[in-house]
Amino acid sequence: MSSSKRKKQAPSAVATSVEPQHTPTASVVKIIEEAPISPIRKKNKQGTFASAKGADAIVKDSILKPPNESGAKAFLTGHNWPSGLQDALVKSCRKIAIRYIITDDSGSMMTNDGHRLIGIGTKNAKMIQCTRWSELTSSLKFHAQLAHAAQAPTEFRLLNHCDPIMVGLADDTEGKSLEEAVTIFEEESPAGQTPLCHHIHEVIECIKLQEEELRATGRKACVVIATDGESTDGNLVDAMRPLQNLPVWVVVRLCTDEDHVVEYWNGIDSELELEMDVLDDLSGEAKEVTAANSWLTYGDPLHKLREFGASIKEMDLLDETALSSEQMRVMCAILVANGEVRSLPHPDEDWAAFVNTLKNRCTEAGPIWDPLTKMPKEWINIKNLTQTYGGANVTSSACVIC
Repeated sequence: MSSSKRKKQAPSAVATSVEPQHTPTASVVKIIEEAPISPIRKKNKQGTFASAKGADAIVKDSILKPPNESGAKAFLTGHNWPSGLQDALVKSCRKIAIRYIITDDSGSMMTNDGHRLIGIGTKNAKMIQCTRWSELTSSLKFHAQLAHAAQAPTEFRLLNHCDPIMVGLADDTEGKSLEEAVTIFEEESPAGQTPLCHHIHEVIECIKLQEEELRATGRKACVVIATDGESTDGNLVDAMRPLQNLPVWVVVRLCTDEDHVVEYWNGIDSELELEMDVLDDLSGEAKEVTAANSWLTYGDPLHKLREFGASIKEMDLLDETALSSEQMRVMCAILVANGEVRSLPHPDEDWAAFVNTLKNRCTEAGPIWDPLTKMPKEWINIKNLTQTYGGANVTSSACVIC
């Protein structure tokens, strides 16, 4: 699945063909979307699920607490994240006091046009076809485990099933909350419609209760909306408008590249004055990043960092425009130089020294799986970097692929 987000396109009259044995027909999807929600899935276990006011009382205490840096880094090291990205995640957790991840579990999420990366960190890594739901929950399980390890308060909300689940509070119910979240992501069967407005309204009420603490500490809440469709319960622009007056960062994780959905979210993005990032899946986002910055390999850790709500100026621009030389230097430092920008010579002052240092750092960092070539590659392609930024200052020794 590749995205055309931010790029206005006329709706296509030709649907992408998909193998019928793998993909629900339109009539089946309609039945799933309209199916009643089983009351068995509606739970309210005290200490596990959080209500707005109940969560607020606990979260107000957590807002003042720093993240568990050692826990976060131990978890991310186990997933082969570069140390610079680990530091970026920890810094993000210091700036973002709480995350609300609103998850679309409507019937259309059973469509079989998703892709999931398996075997991460091994020579056998590959992308397999799956449902949109399987693709999304693969990431959500990671984010729940990360929130737990980092003690980063994160509320997971499914549109149609169960009450919100708060992970990352480091209280007596924490282990049970994590287990419950992972179990639901593994066992849930999407059904129903897309009541985004209702959940956004509830999240706004939660953030209003926390607004004083957020502003006093100079921190923000992050609202992540993971969906493949349009809201079925009202005008989403009107529902999201109050977010403009709150200390929030918004991430929209699209689970489809269908034209009408992309246009819908493009319209929302342009109509609201929000700090907002719109993401595609890993492969789709990699295509957009490569089109703007061909020297960078858009690996899974970088994508997951953005999905989790990390807001770094250089990262936010990756899929929109070619980075300036200084922004490129910062991004290279995050990926292969432990986030230490000054350890890389300034490219505008001494390109050869910059490249030689970067080559060594690329070797030390090791390769990352590239979702476009389906092969391990270095994070930084020095040849493409040189063609973009090196100009007349390039020496022959710098023109190599690290």
